[in-house]
Order: sequence, then C-alpha cells, then structure tokens
Amino acid sequence: MELTRIRGEETWEAESVPVGDRTVAVYFRTSGSQLPSEAQIGFLQDTTRDVEAAFQKAASVLAPAYEEIHGPLTTSLREKFQLSGIEVPLDGNPTRPWMLQFETLSGRYALFTVYFQDGAAVDVQHDS
Repeated sequence: MELTRIRGEETWEAESVPVGDRTVAVYFRTSGSQLPSEAQIGFLQDTTRDVEAAFQKAASVLAPAYEEIHGPLTTSLREKFQLSGIEVPLDGNPTRPWMLQFETLSGRYALFTVYFQDGAAVDVQHDS
C-alpha cells in the first residue's frame, strides 16, 4: 500500500486499496507526521475483511438518508452501494471519529459519507 501525506493535514492517503474486486480510498488520521500505526493497519484490515459488517454499522443512518432522497429502499444496501472510502481513526480506536464512504451502484451517481463517533454511526452527508 503506497501512502501519500496530505499537505497541511495530519492525514495519510492510500488511493487504491483492494477490497474484493474493487478498490477503495483510505485515509489515516495521525499525529504530526507519524505514519499509520499497527493498530490503524489492523482496523483497516478488519474493516476490509468484513465489508458486510461495515454496511451494517452504517445502515442506521445510510438507509434513511438514501430513502429521503431516492424513495423506498427496495433492495439491500449492498445492492445499492459499494464501499468507496474509509477514514481510519487515530490509533485505530473506533470510539474516536472516523468515516465510511459509499457510492451508488446504479442510477444517478451519489456519494454518502457516514460519520462515526463512540463506535456508532452518528451522521451522514450526501453529495451528488
């Protein structure tokens, strides 16, 4: 995984990390110019190993946000979205802020960013 430090931020980026038959963008929050920690790499591996769990964690805010914009969700989230981005929390600690991004698979393109705090999905933003 090739990392690039985002200028002016305490964040490292890996643009194309393989997840199944797709790739996702990954962002690591760090302190100063430190590289991502082993705990952060472990968090990323756990998240990408079980994408279904990522969808389940996001469902409480992702499904209502989708329905508000596009109407009733008639299939599973996995059939409507693909995981497209992961922001790994500082120290790989899921109680710290982090996020997941999901892109729609069909119809008009939309990006949904789900924010987590204290291990739970707390907000979602939509961009199309």
